[in-house]
Amino acid sequence: MLQQRVYNLFDSEIEDWQLARDKYADLQKSVSKRFCFGDFHIDVTCNPARMRSTMAAIKQRLDTMRTLPNSLNCLPSEDRDKCFLCTDLRPKEQRYIEVGNFQILVNPYPIFPKHFTIAHKQHTPQVIVPYFDDFLYFAKNITDFAIFYNGANCGASAPFHAHFQAAEKRYFNVITDYKNLPPSYFETVESTRTVDVKIFKNYLRQAFCISTSDETAAKATFRQMFEAHIEANMLNVICCFEEGQYRIFVFPRKKFRPTQFFEEDETKRLAISPASVEMSGHFVTIFKEHFDRINKDEILDIYRQIS
Repeated sequence: MLQQRVYNLFDSEIEDWQLARDKYADLQKSVSKRFCFGDFHIDVTCNPARMRSTMAAIKQRLDTMRTLPNSLNCLPSEDRDKCFLCTDLRPKEQRYIEVGNFQILVNPYPIFPKHFTIAHKQHTPQVIVPYFDDFLYFAKNITDFAIFYNGANCGASAPFHAHFQAAEKRYFNVITDYKNLPPSYFETVESTRTVDVKIFKNYLRQAFCISTSDETAAKATFRQMFEAHIEANMLNVICCFEEGQYRIFVFPRKKFRPTQFFEEDETKRLAISPASVEMSGHFVTIFKEHFDRINKDEILDIYRQIS
């Protein structure tokens, strides 16, 4: 069973790989807070221990990114030549589970207590449609986890190498909200014998859910409804498999980063570069001062800009 193999991989990497063991230990020192918006909430997490060990390097990197346009297509060429997902450039301690054209890896810089990267074996562009069947396969066969995809222009950490990520679905608020929010929060966009599509209402950001047990219908509906965003690689997608159904949450994007990311005034800057995790309702930062500063108004404004 693939899911058990994934758990075993995680345990063995934590035991044998010092970097991974240290970073997951740091994660246990994280702090969090929650903002309620009526019937749902948004979580914000900071890992101060990780911040202390990486602040200088990360701040330098963020300052470089602030000088670039609102797209990752123009990253410096050296970024393309140092792909940390390519097999020959990974740490020698990083083992994997091979599944078809993909390899499941423990993410050594985690957001969640169990965090995996599912990387294509070849250095090929970060697109989703050619690998949508794989996306569904992983969701169906690692059912404790949500599988998520970040478009190359809205949050992908490796925008030039096709990959998904996986983390336990209990950390994705949108999955819980879909099951628990009152019917008034949803509007049916499409409903057929094989597929049901709903849009969230009054949810701060634009969010859709495609629900179906039919892989072909899932892919066709996804391509038809989000063609423009797929073409622009401006969408975040989260998938889980529950009660015999794929639940595919789609967040169309209109902007990569909010203005807070580019703020020159350090007292107003927020190093938030939203991707699937943030769109799901869980903001992450490594800077304690940014964690302290973010509030409900900032969350509303960030969502308003990017979604």
